[in-house]
Amino acid sequence: MVEYHTRMERRRAAEQEKQKKEKNKPTNKKKKSGGKKHWVKRIFIIILLTLLFLILAGTIFVLAVIKDAPKLDEDALHNGISSFVYDQNNKKATTVDSGEHRVYTSIDSIPLSVQDAYISTEDVRFYKHIGVDPIRIMGAGVAQFTKGYKSEGASTITQQVVRNAMLTQNKTFTRKIQEMYLAIQLEKKYTKKQILEMYLNQIYLGEGPTYGVAAASERYFGKNIKNVNLEQAAMLAAMTRNPGYYDPIRHPVQAKARRDLVLDLMVQNKAISTAEAAKAKAVTMKQMTKGHRNIPISNRKYGAFLDYVHQELVVNKKVITEKEFSSGGLKIYTTLDPEIQQQTQDTLNNDKLYPNVQQNFQAAVSVIDTQTGAIRALGGGRNYKYTYTNWSYGSKRNIGSTAKPIVDYGPAIEYLKWPTDYEVNDSKDIKYSWGKEINDWDGKTLGKMTIRKALYLSRNIPALQTFQEVSDALGGTKKIRTFAEKLGFTDSVLNKLGEAYAIGGAGFSTNPLQMSGTYAAYGNNGIYNQPYAVRKIVKPDGEVIQLDHTRRVAMHDYTAYMITDMLKDVMTRGTGVSANIPGAYLAGKTGTTNVPSDYAHQYKISKSGQDHGALDSWFVGYNTRLTAAVWTGYNASDKSKIGNKNYGSYLGPNEQNYSKAIFRNIMARYMIGASDFKQPNSVTNLSNGELAVKNSTITNHYKTESKPDDASSADSSSSSAESSSSLPPESSSSMPPESSSSDMSSAPPASSSEPPVSSSPPVSSTPPASSDPATTTNAETSAP
Repeated sequence: MVEYHTRMERRRAAEQEKQKKEKNKPTNKKKKSGGKKHWVKRIFIIILLTLLFLILAGTIFVLAVIKDAPKLDEDALHNGISSFVYDQNNKKATTVDSGEHRVYTSIDSIPLSVQDAYISTEDVRFYKHIGVDPIRIMGAGVAQFTKGYKSEGASTITQQVVRNAMLTQNKTFTRKIQEMYLAIQLEKKYTKKQILEMYLNQIYLGEGPTYGVAAASERYFGKNIKNVNLEQAAMLAAMTRNPGYYDPIRHPVQAKARRDLVLDLMVQNKAISTAEAAKAKAVTMKQMTKGHRNIPISNRKYGAFLDYVHQELVVNKKVITEKEFSSGGLKIYTTLDPEIQQQTQDTLNNDKLYPNVQQNFQAAVSVIDTQTGAIRALGGGRNYKYTYTNWSYGSKRNIGSTAKPIVDYGPAIEYLKWPTDYEVNDSKDIKYSWGKEINDWDGKTLGKMTIRKALYLSRNIPALQTFQEVSDALGGTKKIRTFAEKLGFTDSVLNKLGEAYAIGGAGFSTNPLQMSGTYAAYGNNGIYNQPYAVRKIVKPDGEVIQLDHTRRVAMHDYTAYMITDMLKDVMTRGTGVSANIPGAYLAGKTGTTNVPSDYAHQYKISKSGQDHGALDSWFVGYNTRLTAAVWTGYNASDKSKIGNKNYGSYLGPNEQNYSKAIFRNIMARYMIGASDFKQPNSVTNLSNGELAVKNSTITNHYKTESKPDDASSADSSSSSAESSSSLPPESSSSMPPESSSSDMSSAPPASSSEPPVSSSPPVSSTPPASSDPATTTNAETSAP
């Protein structure tokens, strides 16, 4: 420690110390500042290198994507790329666009009002950009962050042209880059007017399918595109985003709101005045579309099958868009058998096979692979055209006695293990649970019999007795419902499941496609396959979409085999004799539905016509190879034609046999050679020749020393009196059968009855009587 002798020395030392500190202070700040600059510089270099790397990587990625982009295709730009359909053997069968409605029109023939409407709505800077619109891209970019990816589109009209013609509709970065690149190339090669012409001729504008503004003008307004007015021009542009939702005929409220928005956009873009917009807005949808017309298309090869391919891909599974389906350049690999499909179409369209039927007589067919559910052929109707109802899958009709293996004898064997000689009673003592009697077509009762005989003769009373016993034993109908659900029936069909369903009455309805899938399970050891038409899709960029279908165990193999064995007797000594094919191992079931009283009143059908007539006639037949379901009936939905002598409302006695004749005519050459059904180890043979579930303890066997007779009084009867049974309350009324191209329709509940057995081909009856309109129909049960 320094000693100071005077105050002066101490003061001097203090001043020196202060100066020393002041001298060191700037030096410390300088060092600190130097450290900050060092880290800022380092961070800047890192960011710069990262950006350079990202730019380099992005450039490489973009160049790679552009390299894989397709080249501009002149044909595709003007027409779109056809999608091709391949059959079960991977051979090209047909093109999808053979049923399209297209009218190519030059830009000079398209009014400026139409051009302005589209530019104002779809691409307001169309004449200013180079194929892509940076301003629109930035707006879409903001939307991606605020609303999520895929929420906002930034595509110009030019981009839409190349996308629609040459790319997929998938919203991916890869497709977007290719789209932008091709749009710029397109702008270099074509003028703006040429590009707009391509666009206005290729856009999808509704069912048909309808492409381009010229075709749409014909369809919605009934006029040449040259003659459309302002409100119609705005409507065409309004529909582009969603033609189905903004259809001015089907959805006028939504359509008007969207059209008026387009008019506002045209005002905003100075294409029209406010006064012109107001005048156009005052025009109603009905006034604007008063000239509309349907444009039937008849040249679509394999049309009914192709329509279901569309239904499966675009509507049901939604794996592709409408535009991709029709002109997306797809390769669609299907399950089609062209030979069976052609035979189906030829059979349905051959008027010589249906002499004396009235002009609205209809028939539909579904043929599927028994083992896989693959659809081999569909008959959508007689003289089927694209715009018609596809009766094979697009309409529901009551199924009649084809219900009996589904809700009666199937559940009895599955859950209660009934043998095929289980005793039931065809007796007046068996009634509906509320006391109403149930009758058969002949008005007779045949007494005690096996369930085998009850099924092959399709007796109603034993079917009801079986339904009642099964539901009583199982504590309700829940398991019966489950059994039917596993065979493809939906909640909407089964929500009123009750005793009327035992004979196919009430709301028990479906179509041939579903029925073929249901019965195929019996021929496939109890495995149900949902019928399907498409195996895979290959897109133009090479992407492959594999399609799956529902496959499940619907029942035990013993149930499937025992039902099948009983249904084989339908073909040899029951109601299906006339459908049998010599040399083939076949099982099958008939079904008819009676004419309800209120339906007869509405259509003024005579008592004799009601007693002997039917609304629907079914036949479903199968072997180990194929299953085919056939429906016939009259399309009596057009009330304005009631009273027309050429317009029928029910099937006459002989016409009820056409379903069996159609089956035999189509399937005769394809059923021969298939193996017989193989008996599983779970089934044992009884001493009387009947079948039982192995180890079953059921003792209620038919009490006789010999096998039941092969025939009964019903087998040789020539009378065709229909049932007069009463239906339960839940099926007491329904509307007459109706169907449209867009809505599924249900025939009225009907009563179950079987026509007489015939061993010869059906002969046409005189045309069924048709009469004046009435009101609604009372359901009565029917089902062969």
